[in-house]
Amino acid sequence: MIQPIHTTVPGRARFRVTGLYRSEPLKKFLESRLLQQSDILSASASTTTGNLLVHFNSGNDHRTIATLIVTVLAGCGETVEGPRQGETPAGCVEPSHPTTDSRARGEPAWRSATRKMLSSEVQRWEPWHVLEADSILAFLEADGRNGLTERAARVRLSKFGPNALPESDPRSSWKIFVDQFMSLPVALLGAAAGLSLFTGGLLDAAVIAGVVVANGVIGFLTEREAEKTIRSLKAFVQPSVKVVREGRVRDLPAPEIVPGDLVILKPGTYIPADGRILQATHLSVDESSLTGESMPVVKTFKAVRNAAAPLADRLNMAYMGTLVTGGEGLAVVVATGRFTEIGRVQILLNETTSPKTPIERQLARTGDQLVLIACGICGVVFLMGLLRGHGLLDLARTAVSLAAAAVPEGLPAAATVTFSLGIQNMRGHHVLVRHLRAVETLGAVQTVCLDKTGTLTLNRMSVLSIYTGEKRVELRKDGFLIAGKAVDPLRIRELRQLLHVCTLCSETQIAENDENGEYVLTGSPTERALVGLTSLAGIDVSQLRRSHRLLRVSHRAENRLFMGTLHAAPAKGRLYAVKGSPPEVMDMCGWQMKNGRRVRLTEKARLAIETENERLAGQAMRVLGIACASFDKDPDGIPEDDLTWLGLVGMADPIREGVDEMIRVFHRAGIDTVMITGDQSPTAHAVARQLNLSRGDPLEILDSSELAAVEPEVLQALAKRVHVYARVSPSHKLMIVQALQATGKVVAMTGDGINDGPALKAADIGIAMGRSGTDIARDVADVVLEKDNLETLVTALRDGRTTYKNIRKSVRFFLSTNMSEIMVMSAAMAAGIGFPINAMQLLWINIISDIFPGLALSMEAPESDVLEEPPRDPHAPLLNFGDFKRMAFESAVISGAALGAYGFGLGRYGPGARAGTLAFQTLTIAQLLHALCCRSERHHLFDKQRPPSNKYLNLALGGSLGLQVLTLLVPGLRGLLGITAVNLLDLAVIAGSAALPLAVNELTKTRRMVKGHATSHRDDL
Repeated sequence: MIQPIHTTVPGRARFRVTGLYRSEPLKKFLESRLLQQSDILSASASTTTGNLLVHFNSGNDHRTIATLIVTVLAGCGETVEGPRQGETPAGCVEPSHPTTDSRARGEPAWRSATRKMLSSEVQRWEPWHVLEADSILAFLEADGRNGLTERAARVRLSKFGPNALPESDPRSSWKIFVDQFMSLPVALLGAAAGLSLFTGGLLDAAVIAGVVVANGVIGFLTEREAEKTIRSLKAFVQPSVKVVREGRVRDLPAPEIVPGDLVILKPGTYIPADGRILQATHLSVDESSLTGESMPVVKTFKAVRNAAAPLADRLNMAYMGTLVTGGEGLAVVVATGRFTEIGRVQILLNETTSPKTPIERQLARTGDQLVLIACGICGVVFLMGLLRGHGLLDLARTAVSLAAAAVPEGLPAAATVTFSLGIQNMRGHHVLVRHLRAVETLGAVQTVCLDKTGTLTLNRMSVLSIYTGEKRVELRKDGFLIAGKAVDPLRIRELRQLLHVCTLCSETQIAENDENGEYVLTGSPTERALVGLTSLAGIDVSQLRRSHRLLRVSHRAENRLFMGTLHAAPAKGRLYAVKGSPPEVMDMCGWQMKNGRRVRLTEKARLAIETENERLAGQAMRVLGIACASFDKDPDGIPEDDLTWLGLVGMADPIREGVDEMIRVFHRAGIDTVMITGDQSPTAHAVARQLNLSRGDPLEILDSSELAAVEPEVLQALAKRVHVYARVSPSHKLMIVQALQATGKVVAMTGDGINDGPALKAADIGIAMGRSGTDIARDVADVVLEKDNLETLVTALRDGRTTYKNIRKSVRFFLSTNMSEIMVMSAAMAAGIGFPINAMQLLWINIISDIFPGLALSMEAPESDVLEEPPRDPHAPLLNFGDFKRMAFESAVISGAALGAYGFGLGRYGPGARAGTLAFQTLTIAQLLHALCCRSERHHLFDKQRPPSNKYLNLALGGSLGLQVLTLLVPGLRGLLGITAVNLLDLAVIAGSAALPLAVNELTKTRRMVKGHATSHRDDL
């Protein structure tokens, strides 16, 4: 079937084609045949999503293109129903059974026509979960009892290759180095160096080139170190797997597994490939890394009739990279390597591109403005010089020097240093940043998409509440609490007995770690949580099990929602321990433990237990009922109403410590929070409510079953309102992130699982867990939390915003000071009073005086209220019209002071080096002092809320002023720069003229602040 899913853009349509999903032959067939049609401009089919994107000429609409696609498919010999009036054209029908003859089953013509396109490396995909086990074994030519022969396995290994995912290529050192020079400011500096070289300014060109290279080296060293650290977190373990071949059980490395192999599934086994389950005995699998489902899934061998069932609902499938947590089973491998569901995620990753960071877009826009300014300066100065009769060579050198002055040499270095310092600061908090500009992007984030399982929560079941003896017992870090007061669980008989049953009624394997004496538990998350609870109470679980030897186990089944274990009691009796569904367990109880005594279980007590069970379930806890019975000898059967009720145990995947405070900080900072999870809606709702993701508003939840039918335009509208997305797949996560980005948001995505990979890559900033995260998540993330501590995101957010503010401070300093040089030269030339500053003096100012204070401004400490401000508009320019007006005013004040000193020199000494010396010294010192004005846009030097002292700026100003003094004292420097010695009067003129702009600009800053600083940023360019 062909279904249009996006047709609003003229000349472009996206269709969903049944059968395209994971069908490389159909993809190639469609693309090659459609490109032969004159009406089609381009066609791109995706085997990952099952969608076909077509660009066509303006003489058609999506209906005619749909008809054309149907015709192309039918042209291979298939009979396809044409479109009816007002209906979508029908298309191909995917075969539902892989073992029957293609003609008998009505196989689409494209499949038979393109069968030759199947290479030896391509594995067939079928809806395995829908098919019966016998059909799958026949299709794979596998023996369900004895497995493959060694010869058949070798042939398949040669045909399909090792069962391994293709490694993502790390960024090479060369690429990291080259990337440092792929920015517009660096390109402008290179152009300025080239112009200087062309006009004979060898020293100018050498200095500018040195700045560019130093900038590249700093960025290269920082990013390479981050890349190495992230790569060191990668797990290279290749587990072995028990496989049946030729009727014998063999241990094989995972890469040697092939389609058709029979894999034995036992607790603790990492599933090596995608498989269809043939046998299952109480088999449960943790699929959280792939589906996001926090609870282990109970598996079955029965066929699932819904062909469109999401991964989490394909209960008869086992997927590569997931973990068996309980029971046992047997599965036949149906896909290996890149053909598995994890492989599909990697294909989706390859089709996903990372967006440019906000600062890249803003610096590019600022760079465009600087290009226009530089070209205008060259033209105006050159024309004025010609009119004034200046020599062509001197005029060209002056024009090029001014054009170079319009491009701040220190800006790329300041940005690189700022980013590098941000990365180093975050590393101290165990936050690893892969790219320099990712630091700034953190500060621009407007929406954070938070994966629940393993990110917001620990992905580890823990007991949070117990109801026993009609008392509520809460579990906290400091132990067991009743009514907020700590209690000793061993002194409360009913609680102690409940803990004993929790440990005994369990198949969890217990081993003692010789290094620290702690217990190492192997089993399902639920049972590990129960045994861990007993250990927390101070009970020796190993001794308890030795004293209560296990005699018999009755497993949980479809018609019996509880587990029972019979044990030999120390006093030669028998203990029957039960845990399971609270209603079923309670129905078998006629007694309860209360206040240390065994008493009758009354109707009132039953009602109280039911009420407590509903309360705990409403908090998204998994609730178990615990009971037991004692016998003198082995019982003939399970007593229906003679068990003793011990209590309820409520457990959940607990929220990570500090997450609630982190969410509050995000909200204060104006950042929206969205939770994306593979869990059920009730569980997701409880966590979202506990974290107050909606900021007190009604909580909006969207389930993936509804998401699949939502049009892209509608999803974009919903993305502005929805707080929680439940039961989502990897492609759904990608759709959600892209929908938020389409609304103009800068989006951060956190995650740890395989299923988070595409969304992490597509997000403006992807954040992965370092310890619990998967290799795929870490490989594509921009930021890795080395110790899985989400609280460090607050630090990263603060540093990111500070980075942006510091870049603005540096840009403001560089542009306002460079603009003052242009104003001085242009005004003097227009007035016909000569050149106050020569080319060598301009180079001195740009390289010696400007760069170090500008770099120091990029090292300003965070402002106290940086996290109380809303996120900035990512589409706004780095500098808006109000900023340029302010910089023009500040530059004019500095220029006026320099021209005033030059005018004084002309009047007293006449044209020449003496007057030029006054202009040069005044302009240089005024620019250095202007760095103090640029430290804050709101607070003046004597304000109580002024920024804290910046030792780097103090050193930069002290060093630069010292160098400036040397230009007056060292004859060689005076000769190089073309200046003369000065007297006391000249020094007084220089000092007064240089200090005056600082006073004026600080006073006007204060006045501007009183009028309302916020209004100055509304006039965006």
